[in-house]
Amino acid sequence: MKNSLKSIEKRRKAILDILEARKQLTTLELSSELNVSLSTIRRDLNVLEKKNDIIRKYGYCLFNYKNKTNFDESGPLRLKQQIARYASRYVNDYDTLFINSSSTALAILNYLTVKHVTIVTNNLKVVATTHQPNYSYILTGGELRIPKEVLVGDIATRTLMDMNADICVIGCSGVSVENGVTTKILNESKINELMINKTRRSKILVADHRKIGLTSKFKIADVSSFDYLITDQFCPTKIAKEISETGIKVIRIKDFPAIELF
Repeated sequence: MKNSLKSIEKRRKAILDILEARKQLTTLELSSELNVSLSTIRRDLNVLEKKNDIIRKYGYCLFNYKNKTNFDESGPLRLKQQIARYASRYVNDYDTLFINSSSTALAILNYLTVKHVTIVTNNLKVVATTHQPNYSYILTGGELRIPKEVLVGDIATRTLMDMNADICVIGCSGVSVENGVTTKILNESKINELMINKTRRSKILVADHRKIGLTSKFKIADVSSFDYLITDQFCPTKIAKEISETGIKVIRIKDFPAIELF
């Protein structure tokens, strides 16, 4: 079984290497190149598309270069939506909720079923979301960073210092046992750390599989600072178990609502 999984991963990496070098190929061309059946290639392409590694068009597929040039903003939309949807179940009626600059964290607003909630965020993109009449929305204020549309700096920090939340949902650039939860932007790391420290009940880390095992520039917190890590089915089992040993509950979303707990 282990050898079989290794061979599958090796073949899928080969597909990505070929597509990156040659930009686009048909299913038939990939089948011939790797000397495997069309049905095998189609299964591989289904997985690679779900992971956002490739873009499929009618009759051919392309390498998704955005995963390299714009890692944080690009990503597997369906998987990120599943992660956000699952995270939404931890929000109770009348909770105060911290949300950071993460697109996955912000997506939780699409799935909330509670009638009343106060949302506190430094993510300016909250302005473009669908607003509920019984929800309260509070922006931290602060210095606007473009193009990410995030508020940072002393004003944002002072706003958060005067607040406490029941729950926080935090996205990041990397998660590892050795180096903790990390982000690319120094000012964002300070805001995120404050959100975590000012949360009283549930601290939720959301990160798709691409970020698990990675380390970015600036540390937000130790992995053990969180109560839950919600990720997707492609998160490596070995790393998920190592992370769970720090005391955090790791939830890998499969085909929603099925989950795997460690």
